[in-house]
Amino acid sequence: MGCVRHFDYKADLNCGSLSPDRRSRILFMKASLMDKGRYYRGLLVLVGRDRIIDPKERALMLQFGKMLDFDERFCEVIAKCFLRDALKLALIDKELHVNELSWLKAVAQTNNIADEWLDIELQGLKKIRITEVQPDSFEISQFI
Repeated sequence: MGCVRHFDYKADLNCGSLSPDRRSRILFMKASLMDKGRYYRGLLVLVGRDRIIDPKERALMLQFGKMLDFDERFCEVIAKCFLRDALKLALIDKELHVNELSWLKAVAQTNNIADEWLDIELQGLKKIRITEVQPDSFEISQFI
């Protein structure tokens, strides 16, 4: 059985004709969505450590997202879901601290989400007066 005609990823990874780079790409293709998400999240944490996200870093993260089969629209949807969940969490104590809001606005800006969108979401959540949130009411529950 040759590496070219048949692809049994476990057997073919041991085939000497595959370069180490190709082998690692094949392994990553087989990674679960959760593993890809963890990988991407780790990169995001690293990029955000200096609290400054350079346009080159953002562009590269979008490229990583594409390589992991997360298209740009998906990344925007995830960012909006994150912001909605973060707002719920921040409001659970009936007080949105200025530092919480500042950080959330920075996250929105980093993801090219308009301040107006965040303000509308915030006003909507304030109207329903969040005092108790069930775990399944978080946006992330639709992805897991």
